[in-house]
Amino acid sequence: MSIAKTYQPKVRPTLEEAQAMLGGYVQIAMDTPSMQVLVDEDGLSKELEFNHQASELCNDFIVGNAIVLEGKAMWIDEEDDDE
Repeated sequence: MSIAKTYQPKVRPTLEEAQAMLGGYVQIAMDTPSMQVLVDEDGLSKELEFNHQASELCNDFIVGNAIVLEGKAMWIDEEDDDE
C-alpha cells in the first residue's frame, strides 16, 4: 500500500485536478471560513492508507490522499466569485 499524501496547493485546483490528486471522487471533509479539506469519497471502501495529517486537521478518521485548501486556493460558490 502507498503512503497517503496531503497536498497544499497555492492555487485553486479544478475538479479534475482534485480528482487526480485524490484518485477518485471528491468529498469535502471539512469546510470552515479559513480552510477546506478534500478527500476521496470512496477512501474507506478502497481500504486506503490512514492519513494522519488530514485526520488531525479534521478531527476525524481520514484515509487516502487529502487536499488542504486555504486562502485563494479554497473552492467557493460561483455566486461568491464576483470579487
